[in-house]
Amino acid sequence: MVRRKGSQMITIKQMAELAGVSPTTVSNVLHGRYNKISKDKLNRVQQVIEQSNYVSNMGGRLLGNYGSKIIAVIMAYHTNEDQFPLDDPFAGAIVGAIEQEITENGYFLMLYHNEDVDECTNMARAWNVEGIILLGFTAGQYVNFKSKVEVPVVAIDTSFHGIKSKFINIGLQDYEGGRDLTKYLLQCGHQKISFLSLDLQENYIDMQRGLGMCDALKQAGLPADSSCFVPLDVDSRKRHAFLSAFATDGFRGSTVLFFSSDHLAIEAMNLFLDMGLQIPKDISIAGFDDIHFASQCRPKLTTVRQNIAEKGREAVHALIEVIVTKEFRQKNISLPTEVVVRDSVAVINPLDL
Repeated sequence: MVRRKGSQMITIKQMAELAGVSPTTVSNVLHGRYNKISKDKLNRVQQVIEQSNYVSNMGGRLLGNYGSKIIAVIMAYHTNEDQFPLDDPFAGAIVGAIEQEITENGYFLMLYHNEDVDECTNMARAWNVEGIILLGFTAGQYVNFKSKVEVPVVAIDTSFHGIKSKFINIGLQDYEGGRDLTKYLLQCGHQKISFLSLDLQENYIDMQRGLGMCDALKQAGLPADSSCFVPLDVDSRKRHAFLSAFATDGFRGSTVLFFSSDHLAIEAMNLFLDMGLQIPKDISIAGFDDIHFASQCRPKLTTVRQNIAEKGREAVHALIEVIVTKEFRQKNISLPTEVVVRDSVAVINPLDL
């Protein structure tokens, strides 16, 4: 049986009688198998489906042999005990874009978060999904995960530098974004820049943004070494304590702080404002991502814009292509970035502006 909206039940046989077709024809329409159905019969069945307020029985679909039409999004982001992964505006925005694109392509979303990648793998192997999108996975974790599941896997924001295994990744021109923002900061007269990030592992996206900054500094004839990098603790309480001490210490001589994400930049701005500091008078702040709040906070945040929604859409398109064609061809898409100038960076001794 199938269910009407309002909990009333109608059988496939009853629907067939109303449409004047066989139950097999109704079943074929419900499962999207239209190739052997005449246009007249298809129209009659679809009219009955609409009039009966039919709601798809996902349980029956999962038991069928025609594909579950489910795409899983697995997140391995690290969070504190009092936080949820979607509390991060970037994560919320990209999952929202993925869900919208999945729905528009006739699929359904399954969302799962676990920092334990092995547990993510075990769960994925037990699911009846047609494809998987990974967020927060390193290249090694992606390769290991992909080797243990039988469905197509696409990564978002994973650096595959030096990896020989085949992969599909939707990323960003992180290096170029870090370089271009730094060039703007230099034009504003800033010569002592600190790059602050939660994750400074080599070949990871934050490191690429930091390396872009370093190369821009070197091209300007300024020192660029490990002292430019300031690691931040994942634990928010420890991070806040460090930033407070960092500010009290005069930011180690820096005139601008370049945060690896807008989320971190806005968090720091609020903390410094609570300490009585003025931005950008006492310290300039820049971010990366251009999340919604970057233009809503005060002062408005100077940052690097990426098209978060496009990143989600590209991941869905790449995954569905593999699902449909059954061909896994390596793909590494790097979407462009753009410097967005707002109010959080002071202009001091401007150069060539």
